Amino acid sequence: MEDSEAKATDNQQAEAKPTKAQAIQMDLAQRRTLLAMDRTLLAWIRTSLSLFAFGFTLARFVHDLIKAKTLSEFKTQSPEQLGITLMLLGILGLICGALEHWISLRKINEEVQVATWSSTLAVALALIVISIMLLVDLMVNITPH
Repeated sequence: MEDSEAKATDNQQAEAKPTKAQAIQMDLAQRRTLLAMDRTLLAWIRTSLSLFAFGFTLARFVHDLIKAKTLSEFKTQSPEQLGITLMLLGILGLICGALEHWISLRKINEEVQVATWSSTLAVALALIVISIMLLVDLMVNITPH
């Protein structure tokens, strides 16, 4: 009976302290997870910036053509509205991606001590601010025809 109790105690101690190889594997798994989260945020950034850039180009290009009287018979504001909508979708995508990344970092931080900020998140937040500034500037400068 004492033998089985001693083995149980030894097993608990072995489970409590991982070996060096296990510690390295856990560290690498954490790093892979963090890198995967960064790649996901970068995909959000890439997609959102594509939407935003296309919307900005469309709204600005059509506005400039109408202003230059190249499209003088063109009375609708649909392309500008579509461009602004695409810009808003791009900003929303950036915000959602950044929030998802930040929430995931906080969840991981509860289990393991990791930084709740990453350089990718900082880039996303900076792009959100820049995108909003461009959107406001575009909406102020585009006047109804």
